[in-house]
Amino acid sequence: MKIGFLGAGAIGGYFGGTLSQAGHEVGYVARGKTLEALHSGLTLIDASDNETLIPSPPAAETFAELIEQLGGLDVAIIATKALPGNDTFGPDPESLTGIPVVTTHNSVEIPYLAAAHFGEENVLAGVARVFATRLGSAKIKRNPGPLSLAFGPMTGSIPVGQQLAAALNEAGARGKYHAEPLVDVWAKAMFVTTTGTLGALVDRPIGYLIDEIPGQLEAFMREVETVARALEVALPNNVVEQTMGFAREQYPQATTSMQRDIKDRLPNELDAQVGAIRRMGQRAGVATPLFDFAQDVLEAQLRN
Repeated sequence: MKIGFLGAGAIGGYFGGTLSQAGHEVGYVARGKTLEALHSGLTLIDASDNETLIPSPPAAETFAELIEQLGGLDVAIIATKALPGNDTFGPDPESLTGIPVVTTHNSVEIPYLAAAHFGEENVLAGVARVFATRLGSAKIKRNPGPLSLAFGPMTGSIPVGQQLAAALNEAGARGKYHAEPLVDVWAKAMFVTTTGTLGALVDRPIGYLIDEIPGQLEAFMREVETVARALEVALPNNVVEQTMGFAREQYPQATTSMQRDIKDRLPNELDAQVGAIRRMGQRAGVATPLFDFAQDVLEAQLRN
């Protein structure tokens, strides 16, 4: 397959590198130091600390250039963080017209925005699950834990999505193509956004949230559930209990990247994650008082 990634960070770098090792034609849209580093090579470090160098993968500043380098593109995977000032779908999304696009953001809003931009028939709403760290430009370390990329069409069927899932599985990264991708998107947000938000408010890792303030964490999860159900997302009846159970299984000192970025006063996904749930709540006519409070408090802290 010919696969283009927007971004070569934890998601794009590791999944893209894994697919490249399996023999697929993988290229990257990147900029600055990352683009420069890719010209020398992409370094992957797996969960057992084995290091692999993928020499000089195709890389360009725009999708138009990358498509020319690869001689076409079967699918584009948007693997950047939804940070303030970022071009969510790349510098030239018009170059992706008619090409299936996979979203991977930790934002319940992005699949809907992608559908409005590219057309529902071209969008595969996706969820990436991997504990990976960007150690430097084009250098990605995978930590122990899951390695999967699940996605599905916003409407109808997109055959290339099934091909991509098969390619991921053959490469050793679990790929899943399924019919209700928004269930997965919202279920992941129920874990990532709630633990990141509450963790940032109290400046504590997930173990503290589960052991000391589980009621507050569950209340945030219930608010996500209420919005999703108002949007007719068919979450399992026990999704909150499942998510709390999953949280209990995690490394107690774990924190989310959004939480770490907020603590370090770096550009962060606060609006893309928390603001998105609030906006989707407004769209559904559902109040989100906990997330309203959290975003206001965290934004005030960042201003001071």
